[in-house]
Amino acid sequence: MSKLKVFVKLGGSFITDKNVEDSLAGSRIETAARTIKEALGQAAGGLSLVLGHGAGSYGHILAERYAAVEGIHPEFGWEGYYKIRDSMTGMNLRFVRHCAAGGLFPVTVSPHAVATAADGKLERLDVRNITELLAAGQVPLIHGDIVPDTVRGFTIASTEMLLEGLAEHMRFDRVVMISDTPGVLDEKGATIEEIDAFASASVGGSGAPDVTGGMRGKVEKLLALLASERVGEARITSCADDPENLGRAILGEGGGGTLLKA
Repeated sequence: MSKLKVFVKLGGSFITDKNVEDSLAGSRIETAARTIKEALGQAAGGLSLVLGHGAGSYGHILAERYAAVEGIHPEFGWEGYYKIRDSMTGMNLRFVRHCAAGGLFPVTVSPHAVATAADGKLERLDVRNITELLAAGQVPLIHGDIVPDTVRGFTIASTEMLLEGLAEHMRFDRVVMISDTPGVLDEKGATIEEIDAFASASVGGSGAPDVTGGMRGKVEKLLALLASERVGEARITSCADDPENLGRAILGEGGGGTLLKA
């Protein structure tokens, strides 16, 4: 019997202050890493887990500055590509070190080396390293990144876009997105407990620089994956105040926040 597959993203808004360039909340990453390790040990029958992290104040501020989603800048040329790659490499290294301090040792598969876009849409994602790491019982790690684009020169591939590409090759039983808010919030700031395709129109964007669509983009992509049956269930929650929200969500035992349904 094959293990259940879970995708966990620690959002950029959770692990950084998206308004302060190059900020990283190391203690949050370490706590999340410990919680993930514990959940993997508690899962009956075992779990295969792919970990992702957002770009937060490392990637989004630079991406906005260089209009990197649109590709080669008329003034700066390829400078944005190199600056964002340098920033994301440094961020990912620090992220992995904090994970290790929490007892989790994920292995980064750098998206810019295995993915290609075409006019802003993911065209190719080589998943062989990821599937081999899963088969070896390891935790592959991906992150939002700048990737080559056959039309624009380069563009931004969000973690959600990469999840879509992964889901074309493997089905995820659960997707857990960790945010800085306790789920998806309505116009009054209250957490929406459940969202389906009909309710998604009321979801807002992001209050900080986010070149990949903010909360609305996340919800729309997750609903599409649920509708395609490439994802079994999805939850957007936070574990800033209660780390066990993350553990419960990984194990399919709730976890608060917002449950997304097809």
